[in-house]
Amino acid sequence: MKLENTLVIVADLGELKAFSIEKHEGTVRNEMKSSHSLKLINAESFFKGRKKLGEVLSDSAGRVEQGLRHDTLDRPQLMIEREKRNIKEIADDIEEIVKETKPQQLFLAFPKEHNRELINELGEKSKAILTKNVASDLVKIEKDKLLTHFE
Repeated sequence: MKLENTLVIVADLGELKAFSIEKHEGTVRNEMKSSHSLKLINAESFFKGRKKLGEVLSDSAGRVEQGLRHDTLDRPQLMIEREKRNIKEIADDIEEIVKETKPQQLFLAFPKEHNRELINELGEKSKAILTKNVASDLVKIEKDKLLTHFE
């Protein structure tokens, strides 16, 4: 499989990393060899995604934040709503990166728990170039080992 012009994005509810794939060629013992490496092109942190609900709902004085208070929603519903907003924000960031880099194919890794939701939020262009989708959290994987998860 040709990996040139491929965008690799790994994300979870708290972080997103986007990489381009670079090809390296050289001669080893009179034989032409090629390898690939990842180059970080974008990194985002979604601090709301890592905070506990109580930290998000109240300010430093313990008052409930205006935008998140909803009398008809209980705590589990607020968590679900918060996750949906975060997933939408991540999808928007992916759309922007795809728009800027114009890759021919996209490799994406996002945790299984919310993978389908993220895919549903992506635009048609991103879905059209999505070649590999790994339902796993690979954000903390060393970049040198990341490509092996998409084989």
